[in-house]
Amino acid sequence: MLFLLWGLIVWGLQFSLVYVGHTFLCALGGQEHTSSILVGTATVFSVALIAPIVITPVQVSRLTGLERQRPDTNAIITIARLIGALSLIAAIWTGSAALIVQACVSLR
Repeated sequence: MLFLLWGLIVWGLQFSLVYVGHTFLCALGGQEHTSSILVGTATVFSVALIAPIVITPVQVSRLTGLERQRPDTNAIITIARLIGALSLIAAIWTGSAALIVQACVSLR
């Protein structure tokens, strides 16, 4: 199950960190570049964690032991790859949107 949902889990954590961290830094009076560093770091890290499932899902499934356990491994790998691709797009979208929008304007 973790193999299937890995992309969504990582994106959810990145989404939460970006928006909660961004709001928290702005509420504390942090500077705009501090928020940009947080968003950029979270986005790059999440893309690096999701990309292996999209690029090489068979190798990742072997690391998790999935290939030996189930007869329908190809379907699971395809589903995980699609979910990972959508999560990768979502992580990039979240990060780019938070970087493009001017930080802390509405909270000050």
